[in-house]
Amino acid sequence: MKKILITFKVKNVNSWLSENTLEQLDNPLGIKVEFFVNTRSNLVGYVANIPDAESLDDVLLNTTILSDLFKSNGVSIETYQILESMEI
Repeated sequence: MKKILITFKVKNVNSWLSENTLEQLDNPLGIKVEFFVNTRSNLVGYVANIPDAESLDDVLLNTTILSDLFKSNGVSIETYQILESMEI
């Protein structure tokens, strides 16, 4: 299992939370997500538990899925950050 932390800014936190389509990733790919928000700065993020590296590659390489999700959620794409968990 792979765990990643993704953060980005949105135009409106409440709107992003109520219309969040990232849940679409949960069913077909088996990805489980936990959401976080900072309403003062419009910074949002989530931790995703991904069952295997292939599922992660499918999501990250399929820019159509991500682009459509970002547009519909008011994401500022230039603020998008992905951090992968590391075992040390």
